[in-house]
Amino acid sequence: MKNLIFFLVLFSSNAYCFDIYQYIKWKNYTDSNGNLISNSNQFQNYLKQQNIKPIDVVYHNRFLTNGIPDAQKIKIIAEKASKYPNIPISFDIEVGDRFQPKTVLPTIQKTLSLYHKFGGKAPVGVYGVLPQGLPRTEIVDNEKRQKFINLNQAYETVASQVNFLNPVIYNFNIRDFNDWKNRVDLQISEAKKYAKKYNLKIIPYFSITYITKEKRGEKIIEPLTEQEASKRLNYIKSKGVDGIIIWDTNIGTLADSSAPIFNSQHGSSKALLNFSRSN
Repeated sequence: MKNLIFFLVLFSSNAYCFDIYQYIKWKNYTDSNGNLISNSNQFQNYLKQQNIKPIDVVYHNRFLTNGIPDAQKIKIIAEKASKYPNIPISFDIEVGDRFQPKTVLPTIQKTLSLYHKFGGKAPVGVYGVLPQGLPRTEIVDNEKRQKFINLNQAYETVASQVNFLNPVIYNFNIRDFNDWKNRVDLQISEAKKYAKKYNLKIIPYFSITYITKEKRGEKIIEPLTEQEASKRLNYIKSKGVDGIIIWDTNIGTLADSSAPIFNSQHGSSKALLNFSRSN
């Protein structure tokens, strides 16, 4: 009960704020003077200075052992979350067959149960589970839309164990704004349904790049233009969500095989900085 009260106080204190979080594990960036710097720690500090806050995205190796929630690993996460309660936790739990919730839910429920058992004080969510992700390339017709809505109902129990929902509204390689917008509308509409019922926040995942190629772990990425990123960021905020998580792959390269650069004077990086300053 004490942990629940803490969560409510922590989140309600920023009830009317739009929080911008990031999980961008790049090391190359340009500072406000246009100087190119290649240091991941300095990059993280630079983002903090721009009011773009860190979030701890927790992958399988940190909380599973042989595919099973590991109490000792999760205890370490909970202890760190109690030490840094202002850094939210988002578990990335991609196990089983998502169209067969019984192969997924036990792992999610056990992971979250252990996190709470060990007194984790940071607000917690789960990546892309409620609501579920939409097809990346297929047209979302009425049949797929209803299938998506029905699938979300099967995952509703997750809402009782989290403090915020993490819809996934990445760009992938969806260049058409209206196509992307329609997917966002459906995702956020579903998220709001459960957020209202369980008094949760909605903090979707977004990226400032397109993924133009993805094969055997290889990702070719392309930054959005400044105009594209600004338009999409502002549209997300207009949906009445509580914040956003900017996630961009650390294994992606640009088309010329070079590492991406967070360019504060250009493109989607500049758009994100301007968006942060206006919020």
